[in-house]
Amino acid sequence: MKKASRTISGVTPVAVMAKPFPCPGKCVYCPTSTEAPKSYTIESPAVLRARDCGFDAKKQVEIRLKTLAEMGHARDKIELIIMGGTFLAYPCDYQYQFVKDCYDALNGVTSGGLEEAKRFNENAEHRCVGLCIETRPDFCGENEIGRMLDFGTTRVELGVQTLDDEIHHLTKRGHGVAEVVSATRLLRDYGFKVYYHWMPGLPGSTPEHDLELSRQLFEDGQFRPDGLKLYPTLVVRGSELESWYRDSCYRPYRDEVMIDLLTAIKILIPKYVRISRLMRDIPSKFIIAGSRDLALRGTIRKKMEQAGICCSCIRCREYGHRRRDGWAIGEPCLVRLDYETLGGKEIFLSYEDENRTLFGLLRLRVSDENAIVRELHIFGPEVPLGARLEQGAQHQGLGERLLREAERIARDDFRAQGLSVLSGIGAREYYRSLGYHLEGTYMVKQLG
Repeated sequence: MKKASRTISGVTPVAVMAKPFPCPGKCVYCPTSTEAPKSYTIESPAVLRARDCGFDAKKQVEIRLKTLAEMGHARDKIELIIMGGTFLAYPCDYQYQFVKDCYDALNGVTSGGLEEAKRFNENAEHRCVGLCIETRPDFCGENEIGRMLDFGTTRVELGVQTLDDEIHHLTKRGHGVAEVVSATRLLRDYGFKVYYHWMPGLPGSTPEHDLELSRQLFEDGQFRPDGLKLYPTLVVRGSELESWYRDSCYRPYRDEVMIDLLTAIKILIPKYVRISRLMRDIPSKFIIAGSRDLALRGTIRKKMEQAGICCSCIRCREYGHRRRDGWAIGEPCLVRLDYETLGGKEIFLSYEDENRTLFGLLRLRVSDENAIVRELHIFGPEVPLGARLEQGAQHQGLGERLLREAERIARDDFRAQGLSVLSGIGAREYYRSLGYHLEGTYMVKQLG
């Protein structure tokens, strides 16, 4: 059965999982199994699919594409999501082979190497327009970033969890806030989108402290991520935290306390942030204690609606979600928001109607007269390449208009000589059509 929400944000996500491999972290809240990567249970949906394929990357992508076709989804604009432990801590040869195999599956042909696979994908039937990798802040230095650029990565999810070093120490995380600050700046400077994993309810915290740290996330320019995955702390079978719970050394927040906290956090979210998840995808049978509400996003949305509160996050304002939910959609107008981050300025451009329904966005970073587009995204149901949809936001020229405005701002406001784009491999032809050319791993245009 076709699940409309799967492609309602304009791309088709395809998740693949790396094989189980020792994780550099010893976090007390992560389940551990020899049959699944660290932090995943053996029956999590992505793990089950990966195990059926023997964790073979190519097979996982091929099977997922086949399933999506049977469900009636478009498959030409793919966002590839690499899951599993700390992928960048795996042997480098394994990383490169895994990513190459993913591209080969999308291309339908076996290449002679990763660079060839990427070239093939620029014009493939299934184009990788975005590639996401999860990692730890202490595995996100210059070397790891170099590999991610080689892979064609466009989005990085950092396991931040908290901004409290004492809690990191208590939970045996293995890094502190300094690594979060460093990784965040590096990722932005290289043009990546930056998402944080955020865990309210960790040992040593309180709801009040979690809310204060959530305020710090967006008030402090060292952080200000582009997106969040909100993961309420759960006591999961196979974790050290399970022993703490059974020994009465830890108790998760009561459901109503966690719901109130998550609601308060959502109220804080700036308009440039996307909350992509509100719960870990862990089967309830593995949850010893903590929220078992796998539809937590809906629960919180209902609570906010009853209180007359609206969330400003990107996902709640996306064109596709609002049209599906019966909102009246008006004409889009260009909106600009500037904010400071460590080492540079962010310009968030968007097309929105009078109700702030979001049609599309562009993230521009400027530092030392260097200008780079970190994201260009038009929302709504995915429209196949070369097609148009009368009630769709894609392929209506909004992307080009956002890009032209970014060029104008970079040239006129910041005297930048050129504009770079960290583009998904499968989106390179789009940028070529607008006057950009490939330099290294970036699409570049001289502004003159």
